Amino acid sequence: MRPKVSIIVPTYNSEDYIARAIKSVLQQTESQVEIIVVDDATVQVVQQYKCDRLQLLVNDGNQGPSYSRNRGIAAARGEWIALLDSDDWFAPERIEKLLQVALAEDVDVVADDLYLIANRAKQPWGTRFSAPLGFGWRRPKFQGVTQIDAIDFIEMDLGVVKPMFKRSFLVHHNLSFDDNLRYGEDFQFYLKALICGAKFIIDSQPYYFYCSRPGSLITDYLTCQQQMYADVARFLQVDAVQNNFALTRSLTRRYKIVGTHLSISLAYNQFKAVFKSEKMFAAIATIITNPQIIVLSVLHIIRNLTQRAAPLWVALSRKSKIFSLNRP
Repeated sequence: MRPKVSIIVPTYNSEDYIARAIKSVLQQTESQVEIIVVDDATVQVVQQYKCDRLQLLVNDGNQGPSYSRNRGIAAARGEWIALLDSDDWFAPERIEKLLQVALAEDVDVVADDLYLIANRAKQPWGTRFSAPLGFGWRRPKFQGVTQIDAIDFIEMDLGVVKPMFKRSFLVHHNLSFDDNLRYGEDFQFYLKALICGAKFIIDSQPYYFYCSRPGSLITDYLTCQQQMYADVARFLQVDAVQNNFALTRSLTRRYKIVGTHLSISLAYNQFKAVFKSEKMFAAIATIITNPQIIVLSVLHIIRNLTQRAAPLWVALSRKSKIFSLNRP
């Protein structure tokens, strides 16, 4: 029987994380799913599952998330494609619920809110739509099921959501992840789908558990910002963007915001290098003649403190609620 949904799981974490991710897929209430694990880490943990719904693809070395997702999508047989990072997991009803929305609304892409849970925590500290994270300037305030367009996606910075895609839409528009990107590849891929005319629906309910690390959500934050900055610049050169004033305006604002964050990070790295320099007096002279380094470094520290305070921010919010945990 052909599966309804193919779930792509690129592996790049420890065995414990990978096992948790796979187990959450095997526990889905929707049984007509296949699991395609694309291995960048270790095959041992995958081989212990004796399940005809699970397919293992082993990469030749560490190829990165974009390559692994593309390889998984190419091997998929399901009508729908779902993505799961191997340090995250699904609530048992996730695929069933998203399928119901997708079929009822006749969509190309459907996504849900995400529970944000710190590593080894017992319950989530919030959800993506309740947390002040990202480069967006509009807070997502979804109620029920809502259709979004490219401008909504950019201005709410929804690149972290994990949509389920209609496979025929991806094939028809020849959409794939950029193999050269290791950061920001999700944002690029989703935005390309929206520019191609995808009907993209957001369900305000969270069914995805995103293992978050407030303050250091990405291993190499500077590299991430550099890739994102360059990627937005490339989007601004696309004809479909240049022919859409509102889209150009939103992307230009994002370009400026990411650029500001990048300048702050670069300045802070330069500030740190001063104290590691053997030529201390020359380094201090550099800072004195470039006082903006100090200002930007202070902004970097404030930004990090703000990110670390995000769980407290959500907890103190009047709209905050206790989130139930459904851990596999």
